[in-house]
This record gives sequence, structure tokens and C-alpha cells, in this order.
Amino acid sequence: MRIALVGAEFEENLAVRYIRGTLEAAGHEVVQVVFNEPAELERAAQELADSRAPLAGLSMVFTYRARQFVLLAQRARELGFAGHLTAGGHFAAFNAEWLLERVAALDSVVCGEGERPMLRLAERLDRPGEVEGLVWRRADGVVVRNAPATNPPDLDELPWPTHRKPYDRFLGLPIANVLGSRGCTHACAFCSIAAWHRQNGGPRLRLRRPERVAEEMAALYRDGVRIFNFHDDNFVLDSRAETFDRVRALERALRERGVGRIAFAIKARPDEVDEELFAYLKSIGLFRVFLGVEAGTEESLRRLGRGQTLSDNERALDVVNALDLHACFNLLIFNPDSRLEDVSANAAFLRSRPRNPMNFCRTEVYAGTPLEQRLRARDRRRGDPWGYDYEIADPRAQLAFEVIYAAFRDRNYGEQGLHHRAMRVDYEHQLLAHFWGRDDALWRRTKAFVVAANLDTCEFLDEALAAVGRGFADEAAARAYAARLHQRVEASGERLAREAKWLATETALTGVDQAVRLTGVEGTIRGHRLERLARDARVAQTMLGPNHLHRLEAARKLLVGK
Repeated sequence: MRIALVGAEFEENLAVRYIRGTLEAAGHEVVQVVFNEPAELERAAQELADSRAPLAGLSMVFTYRARQFVLLAQRARELGFAGHLTAGGHFAAFNAEWLLERVAALDSVVCGEGERPMLRLAERLDRPGEVEGLVWRRADGVVVRNAPATNPPDLDELPWPTHRKPYDRFLGLPIANVLGSRGCTHACAFCSIAAWHRQNGGPRLRLRRPERVAEEMAALYRDGVRIFNFHDDNFVLDSRAETFDRVRALERALRERGVGRIAFAIKARPDEVDEELFAYLKSIGLFRVFLGVEAGTEESLRRLGRGQTLSDNERALDVVNALDLHACFNLLIFNPDSRLEDVSANAAFLRSRPRNPMNFCRTEVYAGTPLEQRLRARDRRRGDPWGYDYEIADPRAQLAFEVIYAAFRDRNYGEQGLHHRAMRVDYEHQLLAHFWGRDDALWRRTKAFVVAANLDTCEFLDEALAAVGRGFADEAAARAYAARLHQRVEASGERLAREAKWLATETALTGVDQAVRLTGVEGTIRGHRLERLARDARVAQTMLGPNHLHRLEAARKLLVGK
């Protein structure tokens, strides 16, 4: 059977690609449709209609994109798509009946992990009542919830995901996403992971065997992949000893399978960062850690249900920085019960830790989370499943959120936002150092840029909080202040963005030099993207000087084999 799968793919989407791998292993033909933004709706809907697939699945994971996927489904129907259209992912699963009662274009919703339910639905398309984990609409309009589907207890029984090709690249090095586990043993107030796994029962954490993970990584390595991004919710287990055993087994299995120099990235909780463990991880390829810092005060950490302390956050950052890893984090400086004083204390934490690429935002409310349940019980939850909202209990903190969101929305969100640029610059420099050795001068400039970008944000953030503390004459005055602040934030961000582009170009060119020197033309050098170098030619001309222009042209000739 031909089956269409529709989802976002800014980077390799393992959720969709695991389902694709399972379906293809069973002999089905899969058409994958990428839908990253509203501007792609018409193209994606046409591709879905043109697929003429008897079955299609929409990956409706995120609340903020749910309406976009509904519009896509409706438009695909208008263009002639006549197959069974199902939706899956966190948003769809937590709102299954609600969604089917309102969206006629959808026929069903898959609840839980999608590999087995999608395979079973393909086999029983005319008998949806036999598909565990499915919520579906009968011909008479009645919505039926079948028995839940048990998540696969043994992840190694699942076929490997169909990895995206050509691979994404950083500094010419192919990268692939991998999973060593699914689930999480913690239950943060704002996170839907625990509720997601609770919906279908079974263990909250399932681990792949290190040898099977190594087999997949070795196959990718033979295909040229050198960077591996682990998408485990927590790569480090609760047990330090068990984590050491698992990582040693992975290293041994990789070595036995001929895997050489690689780099890999993980996510980790601060209270699980151990100096000896992370030094060992670095020795076998760790270069990047996304730390779940989440808050910079004890009060915020308690409200978020993190189960970690401020000293855990401080110590973890000290450890990863001492090891010179690329370590970034996000801070939820606003939550439903924030006080202005606590917001200011979170801002002070950011100022005290300017070395690491960071970002900040408000705690959002998602269906099934302890936070959503608490707000609903207190009649504080606003909106509907298309997007829940709340008003912060302290009016001063609510006003601070409104002012700060208006002023920082462009800087904090999107690939062109300053904080994303800072993360990218530090990330790529760390890769450069990992594979070809550290350029001390470039390292100092990169770290100085990250500090400058963060402190620039902190200056504006402190100013905004002080202005809110003093108060405004009325709402119009507050909005006018936020608009002026936004202009200043953006003007300063443009200057820093130019510096980020300069550093990115210098990092790319240094990588070219090192690759030629250490590995020759063959291998990684041919992977550098010509369009990236062409795009950076102007900044090279204006900021790097004629010597770098010569190197740029030499690199481009090498890439095309001349």
C-alpha cells in the first residue's frame, strides 16, 4: 500500500522516520511530505492529494502548529485527497475526540507511539475498530475510542528509521539523529512526556541495547555520518553506575564495528551531570550538551516541579564549561505564579552565566500536564486546546511578560533570532575544535561574542524589569515603551548578527583549511555546501580581507573538483 506521512522536518524528524521505517520494512511504499511553515501549505496539500495514498498520517505534535495541519488536511480534501486521514503526536492524542468532533477532514487519531498502530491501520483500513490505540469516527458520526495500544516494550524490535538523505551537514560533516531510549522517569509540571507515556501504560523509560545503537551508528558512519544527535529525553540515567556501564558498552561496540572519530550531542538534567562521567563522554566524542536548567531560582524550580536545585544548575554549568563543551540552556523566567521579584532573580541568573548560549521564554500550558490540570482545577486556564493561556497571578509579572515578549519576540524566536545565531556559532566552533583542533584566537572571539550577545540581552531585560517596577501611567504608555524597546533591541541585535556571520564564515573557512591540511581534498572537504560559501562571500569581502577571499575561492574550487 502507498502511505503518505506529513510532518515538519527542519531537522531529521525521527518520529515520522521511525514510522516510515516500520512501514517500509513491512513492504509498504511511503511518500513523505514536508510541511514546515504556513507558506508551504498549498504545495504540501497538493503533494498529499497527488500521492493518491489510501492512507495518510499527519504529525500533529505541537499546539502552535495544530491549526496549520488542520488547514492542510482541509485543503488536501478540496484538492481531491480521498484516502483515510489520521493524525498523531502529542496534540492530536491528548485532544483526539475534541479534534474529530470539529474537523471533518480527519478520519481518526492515533494515540501513543505510531509505528504499530499505523502498520495495523494499513492492514485493517476497512476495519478501524480492530486497531488498538485508534480513536475514529464511524459512518454515523459517532467517535469511538478503541482499546489503547501498548508502546513497544523492546525498542530494538523496531526497524531503524529511514534516515534523511542527503544528510544535513555542519562544516561539511554529515549529521544524523539517533535514539537510545524513549521516555523519562521524571514528571516536570510543564512537560507532557510523562502524560504521553502514561496514556498507553508500560514502563516510563525503555532503553535500546548499546550494541543495537552501535550497529545503527556504524551503518551511518560507513555512509559518511560523523555527527550524531541523540534525541533521548535524558541521555544520562538516574543511576550513575548504570550510565557508566551503558556508555562503556556503547564505546566498546562502536570500536568493534570500526567506528572512528565521531562527535555526538545529548540532552541532560543538571542534577545528573557528573564530572568524571562527562569527561569520559567527551573522550569518546561528546561535544554538545543541552542542559535542562529551566529556571534560575529555587522558587521557580519548585513551581516547575523540576526536582533539582539551584546549586545543581550552578555545578552542572561549571562542569561542562570546565570541560569546554558546547553547553546551552533555556530559562522559563515566567510561570503562572511568578512574582516580579522572582522574574528579576531569574534575569540575574542569566547575567551571572553569560558564557553559555541561552534563551528565555514563558512556561506554556499543554494538555495532560500537571500544570494544565492545576490551572484547570483553579479555573485559571484560559483558551481551548488550540492554545491554552493564563494570566500570571502577580499583575506586575504579567505586565513584565507583555512588555518583554513584545520587545524580545524577534531576538528570542526563529532561526534568525540573535540567540539562535549565538548557539549556532558556538556549536560550529566546537565541532571545528573537536575534529581539527582548537584555534585559540578564534575560540576567544567566539566565546567573547556569546558573552556579548547574552549581556546585551541582560541589559535590555534589566531595563525592562526596572521600568515595570517603576510603573507606567497607563496601558498605552506600557505598549509605547515596549515598542521603543523593541526597536532598540533589534538595532543592537543587527549589529551583533553581523558579528555572528563574520564568526560563522571564519569558522567555515578555518574548517576548510584544517580539512585540507589533515585529510586532503577527499572526505569532509567535498561536503562543504557551495551555497553557504557563496552566501558568505560578501561578508568575507567586507570583514575578512583579501587573504580570506583567496581562501574562499580556493575552497570553492576544491568543492567542485577543479
